[in-house]
Amino acid sequence: MSGIGIYGLSGSGIDVDSMVKMGMMTKQNEYDRMYKKEIRNEWEKTAYTDLYSELNTFNNSTLSTYKMSSTTNPQNVSSSDTSVFTATANADAAQMNHTVNVTAMASNAYMLTGEDGITRDSGNDGSIYLKDIIDAENTMGTTDSIELVVGDGSTTATIKLTYEQIVTNKQTLNDLASAFKNAGLNLTSSYDATNDVFSIYNKDSGKVNTISIAAKDDLSAKLMNNLGLNKVSVDYSTGSAVSTMSELTFAAATFDSDGNVTDGATEIAGTDATVVIDGRTYTGSSNKVSVSNVTYTLAGVGSATANVSQDTDKIIENVKQFVTDYNKIIDMLNEKYYEEKYSDYDVLTQSQEKGMTTEQIEKWNEKAKSGILNHSSTVGKIISNMREALYTPVASVDSNYNSMMALGITSSTDRGHITLDEDKLKKALAADPDAVYQVFASSGDVTKTNSDGTTTTTTDYNRQGVIQRISDKLYAGLKEINSYAGNSSEVDDSSALGNLIRELKTKMSNFKVMMTSYENLLYKKYDAMETAIQRLSYQSGYITGQ
Repeated sequence: MSGIGIYGLSGSGIDVDSMVKMGMMTKQNEYDRMYKKEIRNEWEKTAYTDLYSELNTFNNSTLSTYKMSSTTNPQNVSSSDTSVFTATANADAAQMNHTVNVTAMASNAYMLTGEDGITRDSGNDGSIYLKDIIDAENTMGTTDSIELVVGDGSTTATIKLTYEQIVTNKQTLNDLASAFKNAGLNLTSSYDATNDVFSIYNKDSGKVNTISIAAKDDLSAKLMNNLGLNKVSVDYSTGSAVSTMSELTFAAATFDSDGNVTDGATEIAGTDATVVIDGRTYTGSSNKVSVSNVTYTLAGVGSATANVSQDTDKIIENVKQFVTDYNKIIDMLNEKYYEEKYSDYDVLTQSQEKGMTTEQIEKWNEKAKSGILNHSSTVGKIISNMREALYTPVASVDSNYNSMMALGITSSTDRGHITLDEDKLKKALAADPDAVYQVFASSGDVTKTNSDGTTTTTTDYNRQGVIQRISDKLYAGLKEINSYAGNSSEVDDSSALGNLIRELKTKMSNFKVMMTSYENLLYKKYDAMETAIQRLSYQSGYITGQ
């Protein structure tokens, strides 16, 4: 209460504060009604936006996996000799045998310290410092530097190490390896201190992927030569991989005026793979070759056979997972739709909360929020549409296995919780191997040729696969939720509830100002009454002489 006067001095016995409080009660009740409505709208908005988040995740992440042919029609590839190749196939691969003859394997360009080890010109055997590799304190001036132009077959970069870095800062072989790795090329490098071995490696195989190193001068070449690098070659021709090493020699290269290497770079390359599949030869830089929707990973030279067949066990596993995922979302929707409503628990007013503990408020609100989506028309429509989409036969399927029920998926409760009869699913797959793929993932697209020769493509719900049907119905439900409640807790989202909450907040704010004015008016009224009574008391005392 604002209390703008001092009351009770007249001896009237009037309880002014109580009278003002009584006078404000109607206004306070009106404000409390607005407050309760605004809070309940916030609760409802939160409930719908939480539901939006769950449904959106299910639709865009979980459900989308069942639109993929790799989920509904996975293929299995067996190799008669896994030392020659292993393979995978996508859903469009023909179920048949393939002959595979690997004549050459792809390899990577690879430099490695050989048997003679790393040379230290300083005589400090085992030292990891670059200054000891080239005896820098005696061979370098303070303005000298080691400079290498390095390439990976497509890009070049310059590695430069100054006198200060090598001598003063005592950079190591590990620092040199880091310089190769951080040059922005497709190269990696390392120093193995245990075995005193330095290596440089192109991450990609194939003859187009190289390692080239051009030394700026004799001292730069000396550093590379002292690393004792050899070219490592892998020979697969005998069927067993055999590695050989050939020593590399570096010399000062020549450069043009723009700093480009013109001559003298030391370069090694990887090798390409060659494989004959079903009589046709394929060559590539990688040991992975994709032909007719089958991807072969080559393992060694030799001949073997690939057999492509439907992965029935994987299909059954994926259908079981779909049942689990579907039940999770339909059970969640039913839980919200049928959640018990406690009509005796209304939103607490601010004055009511002041007389309660935090724990009491939380328990009360838990009851008050319960059932906030109870029998929501939007939630009910989503449940109904999902169930209809699940059970309507797919008209584009040419066999008797054209529905989820034919595949062994049926309701186990009157609220849409489903179960899978695995034996029935196995029987369906044996009779029609494409049944799951068609029932789950048929597009439903129908193309019509118009009179002018153009074509129009539309989607026929009855010909559409179950997954896309459910997805479309969920999308429609998400649009409805977004229009009514938005998709976040923000009220400035143009949703119906967001607009209503903002309007109520504005109305409540204005009403609060009006209440303060009205309260002040009551106090002024009783202030005048007190003053009048006081004057009357003085006059009465004067007349009676008291």
